[in-house]
Amino acid sequence: MQTIVLVMRRKPIAQSLVGRLQDNPDAQIILAPDYDNSEAIIFNSKANVVLIEAAESGDYGIAYCLELCERLRKDAPKCMLLLMCPEQDENSITRVVEAKCKKRIDDFVFYDVTIEYLISKLMSMYPSNGKYEMLRGEHKYGSN
Repeated sequence: MQTIVLVMRRKPIAQSLVGRLQDNPDAQIILAPDYDNSEAIIFNSKANVVLIEAAESGDYGIAYCLELCERLRKDAPKCMLLLMCPEQDENSITRVVEAKCKKRIDDFVFYDVTIEYLISKLMSMYPSNGKYEMLRGEHKYGSN
């Protein structure tokens, strides 16, 4: 089973994901809308996949989310990182593409992604077979 943590404030998307995945035996889904405490939730749950929404405005924009991804990449290198960003903000797009090219994140999606695609992306980011069990034991989780 993979543990997926959603670091996001878009309630309709989060609730749809939780509702659609809550009965899936291959996934445990955890909602972490408080960005400031999200790292603790990610480490304590030993998350395999994290979806992070970069807010269009406020404190939790692309810069904050990329810094969070950098810390997670260092402290939990086997955790797969998926960033959700605005499709209309050229600065965000440039920064997220650069982050993917430099392997600071594993992938990204835009806000206008369908729920079906987002679910398939999340479920495909970490295999739920024998290889997963082997990798799971290799997770390196640091403390805050």
